Amino acid sequence: MKQLKKALVFLLCALCALLPCALGASAADGGKTVSVLCYNVAGLPSIDDLLGKPDAQHLTTNQTLLGRQLNESAYDVIAVQEDFNYHRYLADGLTSYPNKTHHTGGVPGGDGLNVFARVPVYNETRTAWEQLYGVIDDGADEMTPKGVLYTVLDFGDGILVDLYDIHADAYGDAGSCAARRDNFRQLAEMIQKRGADRPVIVTGDFNASIHQGNDDGLYELLYAGCGLKDAWVELHNDGNYENFDYWEETVGGGWPDYWGVWDSLEKFLYRDGGGIHVEANTFAYTDFLDDQGRSISDHKAAEATFTFTKTDAFAESDEALSVTPAPKTRDFILKKLFVILVDLIKALMHFDEAKAYLGIK
Repeated sequence: MKQLKKALVFLLCALCALLPCALGASAADGGKTVSVLCYNVAGLPSIDDLLGKPDAQHLTTNQTLLGRQLNESAYDVIAVQEDFNYHRYLADGLTSYPNKTHHTGGVPGGDGLNVFARVPVYNETRTAWEQLYGVIDDGADEMTPKGVLYTVLDFGDGILVDLYDIHADAYGDAGSCAARRDNFRQLAEMIQKRGADRPVIVTGDFNASIHQGNDDGLYELLYAGCGLKDAWVELHNDGNYENFDYWEETVGGGWPDYWGVWDSLEKFLYRDGGGIHVEANTFAYTDFLDDQGRSISDHKAAEATFTFTKTDAFAESDEALSVTPAPKTRDFILKKLFVILVDLIKALMHFDEAKAYLGIK
């Protein structure tokens, strides 16, 4: 009898020990985990490459190699910036990504923003920034129609996610900071206008870091203003958006210290929506190298994984979704010619600045 009691007690304890594991597995199975990459691929034409200098990186070769590397990495979604003049070489290697946004062309005229996905991509919409700064110097942002690429990603089982891929105004001068603040204001208004019927991921090249202060309104407008969380801050700084002492003391807070290392320019912001809870599981900066071991881009890439879990408040979205058709050739050419004309006028208006920049007396 005692042996039977002992056996029953042992069996009961074993069941109690297994129960939390079983519940945990059930909860995990109820969510959907996806991997996302954000990468400024540096697809601008290189003068050194065009002149055939022996130490130059060959961009056609590099973008071809990058496409193959990304294809083998098996991310669910890839959001890129500066995908300009070598898009074909990059895209041809991404054979496992059947769903792509439409390329807007190289410079001048293209915005450099694209999304490659293994899942359906709907409602592709591009919005140019209302304010940019710099024609010849200070990032020359006014010469390229930077902005926001918005899409809806369908991860299946009713999980639809609003994705914003951005490239904000560059440089740290007063004019660029003011323009970048206006970029974030414009983005925040877009997110708020869409409402909270779907979860949100915002990624891209922000050209801003939260630890540097609030001159460009990153925290005020996006984190606090839109209720967005930052995957790096949440996972690597204990969710603290104000104190970065550990990183500044152990790594350094100057530009060459944090660039591609901690709280860098590439980000993943996220929030719940539509009764779907979003959890950031991992975040890391990563690099892709050419055949000589050199970085393909002057930026590091950011990679993250997220889990989307339905809650009791989940409701199916009733918004119409559609695959955006490619622009008509005539419209594409007319837009390109218009941008070229505007850029030419801007360059002529800043002729003295251009001469100084090129070192011409």
